[in-house]
Amino acid sequence: MNYQAIRAAIENPLLTAFTGLSVPVFFDNITAVPVGSTLEYVTVNVTFGETNEATLTSSVDTARGAIVIRVFTEKGKGPARNQILITTAVDVLETFHNSNKTNTGVFLKVGNISGPTFSTVDTTPLFEGRVETSYVATVLS
Repeated sequence: MNYQAIRAAIENPLLTAFTGLSVPVFFDNITAVPVGSTLEYVTVNVTFGETNEATLTSSVDTARGAIVIRVFTEKGKGPARNQILITTAVDVLETFHNSNKTNTGVFLKVGNISGPTFSTVDTTPLFEGRVETSYVATVLS
């Protein structure tokens, strides 16, 4: 199982999309979000759940998990900017359905996308939007 290949297949398109909008992206276990940040940013969490399907196949190269994307924008300015960034995240997630299975690499499909949900916290100057989905990834070699 190549967890890094799966993570890269999910993270790289999101990083490219948000970098194009000049929005910093923070991935789990890499660089921490600056404490007390007042600037917009995105966090992406990729979790791994089942990492084999022994009853369906003898392969251990299929993993299931979840993707959680949180978008933080300036509070008190309305939801428009947050919704633009959330839409970007959803657009990227939906592109995973357009990929074709090849002989090598990672074949990735996402489930239903939940959200967006929006929230604020009195102790932070940022407005949060969140979407999440499940995924199934197969590493082909």
